[in-house]
Amino acid sequence: MTCCNRNRNRNRNTGTGYGSSTEMRTIIRLVATCLLLALLPVANAAEPSTVLITGANRGLGFAFAQQYAARGWNVIATARNPEAAMALRELADKTGRVRIERLDATDPASVDNLGNRLGGIPIDLLLNNVGMLGTEPEQQLGSIDPTKFDTYMRVNALSTLLVSQRLLANVKASRQKKIAGMSAAVASFAAYPRTHHGLYYYKASKVALNMIMRNLALDTEPDGVTVVVLSPGVVNTYGVPMDERMRGMVDIDTSIAGMIKVLDDVKPADTGKWYRYTGEVIDW
Repeated sequence: MTCCNRNRNRNRNTGTGYGSSTEMRTIIRLVATCLLLALLPVANAAEPSTVLITGANRGLGFAFAQQYAARGWNVIATARNPEAAMALRELADKTGRVRIERLDATDPASVDNLGNRLGGIPIDLLLNNVGMLGTEPEQQLGSIDPTKFDTYMRVNALSTLLVSQRLLANVKASRQKKIAGMSAAVASFAAYPRTHHGLYYYKASKVALNMIMRNLALDTEPDGVTVVVLSPGVVNTYGVPMDERMRGMVDIDTSIAGMIKVLDDVKPADTGKWYRYTGEVIDW
């Protein structure tokens, strides 16, 4: 009897060695598991992240959509009137990465309808960009109109609360789990005294937004959600070259790129913080 035959007989008789059917099945399962684990990081790396941007039809929101689409992210871009959002529609056609959704972020029914349409889609970054600055004359002392005050509060503060509440489950289901709100340095109590007067509606509504975001950070911290506030600077959103009249304003692409870097870098330990587009932390 040859050595090979003796080995086969031993394996048949004892159930040990590489000829054992039980051990062969174990080895095959082990190899298959190792191959699967080796492929998982590649699959995850190839899967693009998803950002939802409110008010994405113009200004900062549109610039965010442009830069995230260029980075290969899936972009869910909302607008109150998608049919009139021509630049956004062109971006969607050009990149194939932009999904346009109708949303009035101040209307609970509209927000709920958006949530129903999205279903369980994971949202890595929920970017609450909807906001209004308005004009200075209507926000001066002596010109206060309660109905206009209510409008500013709904647009600049309530909208973020409504959208974040409705889409929180989508954020929790994602890998990055980030929510951001768009504020302004004029809403910082620590930055006063200031020489800029007026803007009562705008400043008050941004202070309200800040408190909403800080509360949201506290409530979602146990779930590993990172909630931050951003300040874009005084941005040139006019779409024209910077000139002497715009001295001191920030170029929109510079502001957006800076805020995206901040959002890339923040971690759960940073939840509840407020950042300039430069990465500097702003005191409340």
